[in-house]
Amino acid sequence: MTRVDAVIVNYHQPRLAADAARSVLNSRGIAPRVILVENEGDGEWARGEFSNDPRVTVIANAANAGFGPACNQGIERALAGDAEFVLLLNSDALVEPDAIARLAGPAKQNGMAAPKILLADGTIYSAGGIVELARARCRNRGIYEQDSGQYDRAETMPFASACALLIARRALETGARFYEPYFLYYEDADLCLTLGRAGFSVAYEPSATAVHLESASSSSRPHLDYYDARNRWLFLKRRPPGPQKIIGMEYLTAIIFIKILKLFVSGRLSRARALARGFLDGLAGRFGPMPR
Repeated sequence: MTRVDAVIVNYHQPRLAADAARSVLNSRGIAPRVILVENEGDGEWARGEFSNDPRVTVIANAANAGFGPACNQGIERALAGDAEFVLLLNSDALVEPDAIARLAGPAKQNGMAAPKILLADGTIYSAGGIVELARARCRNRGIYEQDSGQYDRAETMPFASACALLIARRALETGARFYEPYFLYYEDADLCLTLGRAGFSVAYEPSATAVHLESASSSSRPHLDYYDARNRWLFLKRRPPGPQKIIGMEYLTAIIFIKILKLFVSGRLSRARALARGFLDGLAGRFGPMPR
């Protein structure tokens, strides 16, 4: 059977992470294993939870290493073994029993494959991803739309969310990994584009489905504002020169300024400060975790 190692990064959500791991372990048509990376903890809950299941490996980081760096730890552990594919799965996501098996063929051909990801209420979270360089952003296609079959055609996409993304071993053996200075957000789009330059692509496979419990582990709003502003700037910096990149930089500067003004006028000062700090840190090249 096809050997798939799932990398799940947990940050203070053990119940969710355990459910995510079980959804992988209960998959049909593959030989699954799970690498649970505990970010900021000793991982004892996971070792106790899965003490009788040798398919689960726990990596514990005493401090929060960030999503990308923690995923990279899990990827390295998977590649040290005999995994044919690595599944990146959010701790607040669940894969349907046949989802990974449905993704394996497209991932083998393209290098990466992504399922249709739904929210708990059945609306769409992601049907692949779209890169809009002139607007300095990447976005999940179809997000918050009702699922009426409008994205039920298999196709190639420039990127897909790491909420649930299957990557073939041969793609990872190029050395491509999450760019760690992002710390949180935008690292998945960056990785997909990096692999795209190496000749790989994302196969969106709508017959494979996953569920994202979005509200369960979302960051506080100021943190989201900070990382969004800063990492959009980093994402632009890492793109090749061209008119779309220049337009994107001008657009991002303008839209961040407008957002800060709106937040300030409405009295949401913590968010205004976080947004401004994120943008300035991006300009100055300060990355990693958000300063306290």
